[in-house]
Amino acid sequence: MVKLRKYQKDVVKEGLSCLQNNKIVCLSMEVRTGKTLTSLSIADAYGAESVLFISKKKAITEGSIQGDYSDLNPSYKIEFINYASVHKAVGGSYDLVIIDESHSLGAFPIKSKRVDRVKKICKGLPIIFLSGTFTPESYSQIYHQLYVSSFSPFAKFANFYKWSRVFVDVYQIRIGSRMANKYEKARKSLIDNWIDKLFIKVSQQDAGFSELIQEEIIYVDMDQTQKELIKSINDRGFCAHNGELCIPANPAIKLSKLAQIAGGTLLMDDAEKGTVISKAKGDYVYHHFKGQKIAILYNYKAEGDLLRGIFENHTDDENVFRDDDSSTFIAQIRSAREGVDLSTADSLIMYSIDFSATSYFQGRARIQSHSRTKKAVMYWIFSRGSIEQYVYQAVTAKKNFTNSYYKSLKIRN
Repeated sequence: MVKLRKYQKDVVKEGLSCLQNNKIVCLSMEVRTGKTLTSLSIADAYGAESVLFISKKKAITEGSIQGDYSDLNPSYKIEFINYASVHKAVGGSYDLVIIDESHSLGAFPIKSKRVDRVKKICKGLPIIFLSGTFTPESYSQIYHQLYVSSFSPFAKFANFYKWSRVFVDVYQIRIGSRMANKYEKARKSLIDNWIDKLFIKVSQQDAGFSELIQEEIIYVDMDQTQKELIKSINDRGFCAHNGELCIPANPAIKLSKLAQIAGGTLLMDDAEKGTVISKAKGDYVYHHFKGQKIAILYNYKAEGDLLRGIFENHTDDENVFRDDDSSTFIAQIRSAREGVDLSTADSLIMYSIDFSATSYFQGRARIQSHSRTKKAVMYWIFSRGSIEQYVYQAVTAKKNFTNSYYKSLKIRN
């Protein structure tokens, strides 16, 4: 039977009391601090007999969630289900729900479809919410997470818009010919007054991690083709390559195309897959990190094709990677940012950068574990003169990289 660390035992005791008093407890535990095992232990201490555990599909099928349950061997039975299938859960047969990666419910101002599905299955039940980053981009993300509970402290606010009148500094921006409300400026201190009692926070330092993540940025020069394509999009609004056109339909797509070019690929108009236009980054990673056991995360599908063409012995299976020191782990950021353990890697290589702050905070910790003693380093590989460094500025400040953010920088490549 698995033994909990001291800080986990402390969280179980505090979490049990919170759950008993409020029917909600939010475990804000940084990645690799054992929030899954801790939550399962709280459910056992609570006296649950039947538990529903909701998480991402990959975390359930390839992660350690089911293994933690087996190791703990609690007295209750459990059903694991992913968000996409939550409507298939047997309502009325559970007495407690654990919601993993609950920040995925935090879309606003319009809630995602999964929110209503989760709310239906959780009606009247105590909930343990789990996330390393409950509000990675805005405190406004908290409303729909707690909305799924019948015991939400915000229950008297029937929807996000009514809630925002009290808890958000709503402002407007112009989109084309119309004005649109923006809701990300939540009043953090006021919200904290309502929810602090529900949260238990554990950092990696609290958990006794000996090696915290370090980040280093490496700049690689773009080749002439990349520079010309970027200049053409910025100056003319389109570019051409090998007889094919790329005409971004809107500012968001333009940013995506500029990021693609920085990574050495470009999805042309009417094409089914991206075209490799430069291997500068990939070749640099191959030669600079040769002899190391590395994991590489990328953003665009064509970048994966580029990397798999350079690294012959590659895998996207964390178990294969763990057992084969000669392999290179290569996967898309969004598929590997949660529930994947890459702690056996010497280094984590971020080949490109996602515009989402969630991807930043979740992805950066894949290389960590409590038992890791060697230096944990994440390397960002940026193309010199590209938009990547500005994306990095945004996501590290807990902001998604958007066109309005880009324009506010008053930068022109």
